[in-house]
Amino acid sequence: MDIIGNKYLIDFGMAKAILETESETRLTFTITEKDGKQMNETETVKIKLTEIRPAIWMLNWKEKNGNTITQIQDHEKGAVYMNWTHPDGEFINTVATIRPV
Repeated sequence: MDIIGNKYLIDFGMAKAILETESETRLTFTITEKDGKQMNETETVKIKLTEIRPAIWMLNWKEKNGNTITQIQDHEKGAVYMNWTHPDGEFINTVATIRPV
């Protein structure tokens, strides 16, 4: 399975986003919903993409607001395990669903 060139909806409950892995080094995400409000916030980031095994990928990136993100995408189980750190040091760990769009 190759995630490059495909789009996925990630649903965290409190937020939803569309992720498109454009290459091994580039990802564009669009936040479509946050705290029940519709949004259309897009950012393209430089990523490090690692295939752990078929259908499981690890992605790392840093956002323009200073957040650092690590995701483990398990496409076989439809789950994303995500850690992110805010610039102030706050650490958040969550699990989301993932599906192709």
